[in-house]
Amino acid sequence: MYAGIDVGTTSVKLIVFDWEGNIVFRQSQELPISSPKPGWYEQNPEDWWAAVKVLLSKLAKTKIEPKIIGLTGQMHSLVLVDKAGNVLRPAILWNDQRCYLETKILTDQLGGEKVVIERLGNPILTGFTAPKLLWVKNNEPEVYKKASTFMLPKDFIAWKLTGKICTEPSDASGTSLFNVKENKWDEEALKVFSDSHIQPPQVVPSQAVVGEVVGGVTREIGFKTRPLVVAGGADNACAALGMNAFIENVMVISVGTSGTVILTNKSYVPDLTGRVHTFRHVINDMFYHMGVVLSATFSLDWFARLVNNQDVGSLIEELENTKPCHNGIFFLPYLSGERTPHKNPDARGVFFGLSGNTDRKALTRAILEGVGFALRDCRDAIQDLVSTPKVAKITGGGSRSELWIKIIASILNVKLERLTKNEGASTGAAMLAGMADGAPIEKWNQVESTFLPVEEWTKVYEEGIKYYRELYSSLKELMSTTRKLE
Repeated sequence: MYAGIDVGTTSVKLIVFDWEGNIVFRQSQELPISSPKPGWYEQNPEDWWAAVKVLLSKLAKTKIEPKIIGLTGQMHSLVLVDKAGNVLRPAILWNDQRCYLETKILTDQLGGEKVVIERLGNPILTGFTAPKLLWVKNNEPEVYKKASTFMLPKDFIAWKLTGKICTEPSDASGTSLFNVKENKWDEEALKVFSDSHIQPPQVVPSQAVVGEVVGGVTREIGFKTRPLVVAGGADNACAALGMNAFIENVMVISVGTSGTVILTNKSYVPDLTGRVHTFRHVINDMFYHMGVVLSATFSLDWFARLVNNQDVGSLIEELENTKPCHNGIFFLPYLSGERTPHKNPDARGVFFGLSGNTDRKALTRAILEGVGFALRDCRDAIQDLVSTPKVAKITGGGSRSELWIKIIASILNVKLERLTKNEGASTGAAMLAGMADGAPIEKWNQVESTFLPVEEWTKVYEEGIKYYRELYSSLKELMSTTRKLE
């Protein structure tokens, strides 16, 4: 049995596969999120750990005990601990936008954005780890002085399970402290924090065994054995692996809290414009390009709360007879700023084209299409670097909706494949556990259904994407001005 634990933004997920790839256990535990100021997002790492223990305890009651556990989780989020292992402050999350000034400082200190991308593979963005660390140093110096090391979410769980502190290349790639090409911590980037005793964690391969689950934890959750734990990988890399992205030129679209377009690559090809991320994959000596939409299903969940906490599924069901760009309504899904292609923490969500007869259906469809247009921006930015295939795999909570899949397929003009296992990053984490034991993971996931672009929709969306992009360009400066009023 091979378990995958995914420390997500809204929940922790646990999935267990047997040798043949059958799912034998699957549950999740919701997580609270704090937003103390507009654009700030935090979580208590101990909430992640509590959720993991609840899920493992439920697993233990079924008498299923995994041989190996793989880990994955949200990227970039900063966890600071002292020498005794005490968490010093809430984790600053990947979608937090407070660190805009710190990104400028770090970029300037390292020689400008082009030099940074050449050294680190990516620009330094507000969501990444290093600017969060500098923010704590500048704004919470007493906390900073106590810190011994930093961790990423899945690595915090690995430490809680095994007592070992480490990370691996796919997550380290998103810290702005790691040389993606050379596969090691970057000495020049670390010098920015040279006045600190904070040490980066050791980097091990994604499939490496970190250690056994410590005896005290196994007794607490009710296991009779002590499973091994592998290092795992960043959520996006594991989501790609879970969708059979083992080889080069596989494109995976994820429609989760955030949205991503990922393309695997054997070559290191950084985007010197900074629009597209270049990270290490969980497969040794492979990379992947990634475009990121910060608010994908988050946008739909936000809207559902506004309209009397409607069920998301019922909102989508209302759209049966709607048409592309219904009633001329457009939505910019920039509720948390935007990463690809704008790199703009000041970007804000917009409904445009409202009139007296605008109904809820028009707004809901505009949200689905707005996320689709944002994913198209990501794909096109990747396509400017390398060629992309006409077939992609789709995963994430949004892929449960066939309508949303058809909208995305039509906007991107690609065939989309939905696989039998649509569990996201947790599947990839379990696959890494299986890989460490020689399990036939290539057979675990198969194509379940395919979705072709709707021809008459594609024509409308080719015009719609132009209008969508013009809308952002027209409002960009106003967005920055409005941000100052918050």
